[in-house]
Amino acid sequence: MKLVVCYVAAALVAACGGGGNNDNKADARPPDDEDPPTGFTFEAVGDRSFASFGWTGTIHDLVVPDGTPFGVKTTNCDGKDGLCTFEGPTDPVSAVNRRRCLNRMSQTCTADAECPADPPASRKCVYIYDPPTGTPLQGIGGKVGACGWSYVAVAAAGQPPTISGTFDQTSGELNLQALSLFLPLNGATGTYRGSCAECIGDRKANDGVKDGTCMPTTRGEASDPSPDLGAKCDVNRYGTIAGFDGSYSMDCSPTVTAADQPPNKFGGTFTSSGYQIAITPSSPNCTDPRFAGQKCFCGMCPARAGVAARSCLSNADCGGDTCGELPANCTPNGAPFDNNFARNGMPVFDPAYLPNQCKTPGMEGQFVTAPNSCAGGVCNWDATKGTGTCRSTLTGGMVGCYPSGIGATIVANGGSTKQGSVWIVDTATAVCTPAFPAVAASNNANLGLPGLTFQRRGFRIISEHKK
Repeated sequence: MKLVVCYVAAALVAACGGGGNNDNKADARPPDDEDPPTGFTFEAVGDRSFASFGWTGTIHDLVVPDGTPFGVKTTNCDGKDGLCTFEGPTDPVSAVNRRRCLNRMSQTCTADAECPADPPASRKCVYIYDPPTGTPLQGIGGKVGACGWSYVAVAAAGQPPTISGTFDQTSGELNLQALSLFLPLNGATGTYRGSCAECIGDRKANDGVKDGTCMPTTRGEASDPSPDLGAKCDVNRYGTIAGFDGSYSMDCSPTVTAADQPPNKFGGTFTSSGYQIAITPSSPNCTDPRFAGQKCFCGMCPARAGVAARSCLSNADCGGDTCGELPANCTPNGAPFDNNFARNGMPVFDPAYLPNQCKTPGMEGQFVTAPNSCAGGVCNWDATKGTGTCRSTLTGGMVGCYPSGIGATIVANGGSTKQGSVWIVDTATAVCTPAFPAVAASNNANLGLPGLTFQRRGFRIISEHKK
């Protein structure tokens, strides 16, 4: 039996803002038992966990709410204080049940068959990681507001677990070989159904007590028509994106339909040994004319019949093909606030096309790559935090950014410290995220895909023992 004690990215990437009750967690934990642990709960350390998606910077530095959990079970441990292997997901130590129906999030479940039958592809019993949160994507009628969340799927019988890794209880070294997160949105390109409904009036977030009410949001220009409007709810997170800083709940289900774009997979491999990624001479060429002759972190492999779209760090990822080349006859669109395009005779912005999209007929699925969307190409980069800011040629406002130029490096120092019986572990990863298919092409323009996704995740690792 697991201990019961009173945690999301995501990206999207999912993302953003604390709302748990996690003060002095380390001091409140019981001492380790004499037997090896049966499992672990990984709680996000909010001020040490964030994700940055793509190169435009519009969805950067998204804070993971403090206390966001996922659970795993141990498959082998070398004694009480030795190396443990684990897999998941399993129920985390939490006052809130996070195993819910993907197509009706307010409904808890233990198997897919317990979930509503429609839509069939989303009839899944999953573990919600990031509770729903509002995002500034444009939806129906050009109205700003979409709803995003993230989840961990439960592997089918005979398939590899969706979470796996090792944890050394003596040194605190953590290696997550797999942390498979999926980021859905309530719609597809141009059809997002508004920002998430909110939980209004709840007195204490994440206590499992539903004393709030699901109501339409006033954030953004449209509200998702949640099937749970008027139902009771417990707040699970607070948004931190400007204009979308509402109180959100898994009890206020976002709508899910068969026409929604497929969820984007993120997550990856994380290690407490530290991580870095750099732009080198072997990195792909940038294809945005503003960065002509420069190198970028990421590109896309050339399309090949029968081969899934692949992002790449170098030509080695493309089986000998060139990583990051646009077709020679592609005329890329500009960005709304990039006046240099017009002054320098480069392609001007055409509102009939998405920003950074090929305007050549038949090539609209191709998007340019750049290190950032900064006016003048200069990112004010804070190497210690792993974050940057600049004024965007895409939005005209201040956004996040990545450094540019050969030698530009993003470094995340790992590490592990122990507080009482709880390990605090810092991890990181960076991956190249491919462009979305045509059904979700606006994400490529909004996020800057293909492009780099960088994540730092701090965890409180809580041992679980049989009682």
